[in-house]
Amino acid sequence: MSHGTDRDAFYIDGAWRTPSTDRAFTAINSATEQPIGVFPEADRADVDAAVAAARRALGGHRGWGSAEERAAAMERLALALESRTDALGTLIAQEVGTPLARAIEANVGAATGLLRFYAPLADVMYAEDLRPALVGHSLVRREPVGVVAMIVPWNYPLSTLFFKLAPALAMGCTAVIKPSPATGLDSFLVADAVHEAGFPPGVINFLPAEREVGEYLVTHPGVDKVAFTGSTAAGRRIGALCGELLRPVTLELGGKSAAILLEDAPLPLLLDHLLNLSFNNNGQTCTNNSRLLVPRSRYDEVVDAVTATVAAWPVGDPLDPSTVIGPVVGADHRDRIEGYLRKGREEGARVTTGGGRPPGLDRGFYVEPTVFADVDPSMFVAREESFGPVVTVSAYDGSVEGAVAMANDSAYGLAGSVWTADEALGREVARAVDTGTFSVNHANFDIGAPFGGRRDSGLGSELGAEGIEAYLQYKTIFVTEPPTGDDTQAA
Repeated sequence: MSHGTDRDAFYIDGAWRTPSTDRAFTAINSATEQPIGVFPEADRADVDAAVAAARRALGGHRGWGSAEERAAAMERLALALESRTDALGTLIAQEVGTPLARAIEANVGAATGLLRFYAPLADVMYAEDLRPALVGHSLVRREPVGVVAMIVPWNYPLSTLFFKLAPALAMGCTAVIKPSPATGLDSFLVADAVHEAGFPPGVINFLPAEREVGEYLVTHPGVDKVAFTGSTAAGRRIGALCGELLRPVTLELGGKSAAILLEDAPLPLLLDHLLNLSFNNNGQTCTNNSRLLVPRSRYDEVVDAVTATVAAWPVGDPLDPSTVIGPVVGADHRDRIEGYLRKGREEGARVTTGGGRPPGLDRGFYVEPTVFADVDPSMFVAREESFGPVVTVSAYDGSVEGAVAMANDSAYGLAGSVWTADEALGREVARAVDTGTFSVNHANFDIGAPFGGRRDSGLGSELGAEGIEAYLQYKTIFVTEPPTGDDTQAA
């Protein structure tokens, strides 16, 4: 086995705990279909133990540790993760199929960046806001929301975790983390880093598990908040459970985002960004702009150029530096994408490149990068997420307003972009498209700005300074006299 070894215990309460059952998952190399390692599968008793540990670690209303202690522990964790960069990057590339450089940048780089972004905000917890009231004063406190259940997906297992964990730690919350079984093995390396960083026992706990046990975690009476990234279908279920419990929940779900090319679109610039814009992580990225909306006057030109660009990308082992498109995460996911491709052909969409398995790659979960042309906006492939290396190209007639209307004709609202020589017009288009994030003439992502979706793309925001709000709750204390000195922070 390369990078990643068998594991036989869970990280709970600051130590390695024997599982309550002998059930286990096997991590599979997406490029070879061979086992990478084996790790235990959590059951309800393990969830009970992890939640109890997280509640003990939470302590009182201020959460675990002082602001200085939390910030210092977060920096130690960043360093511990950096020392495991190669092992984590290689393992994630093998699990997910992400080309190695991208696996490192988008996971280890994002995780350490997020820890260092949120650590200085830890002292926000200790700022009480004194406001004059009609009678006396109002003392407004920020307090940690409590124990957070974090359910993270397989496509970016570290970055999607630290979207949640970094602000939660800074605000004094504790965490019970359920990684995806598809990428659960890498979570043990993260747990090693957590242990090395010296967090108090119970602050961070890891439990790879199937969906049924995940639902038990979501509804556990010891959990105060749920943060989830994953499919819209799973998000609806989690949202319904949390709604019944009146439990706060953040949901970052799917997308079917559109890239709008205006009449003056700089086509070479689009092609330079096309990989990161529409095929990032072999298509396994919720923010990918998988719909290209093109003025009819330039339709053939754009289809030909996009097709030639995509057809030239090398497909292969994610550990090979020359690989641009790697395999997808597993056999079931490959089968789902292939069903999507069949549906597109049945609807009458035209495959201009790809559409099957790459020749010569008989092992591994490979799907050719695919372009569908002549796609009507009403087609299944124009409306549903493939979560694979597939884009659709649709023509629009007439005005910019018509292109915006086509972009907005979606159940999703996560990302998008516009391509134009007129940046001012591009910004106007960005304001008009009903989506959570939007780019003008490039593909971008910024941990310093809020990220979230509309409609079927989710509830709430992560990232940016605003990301701490999901892990705070407010208390107002009515006082007749303003506090002075140390009394401001009296328990």
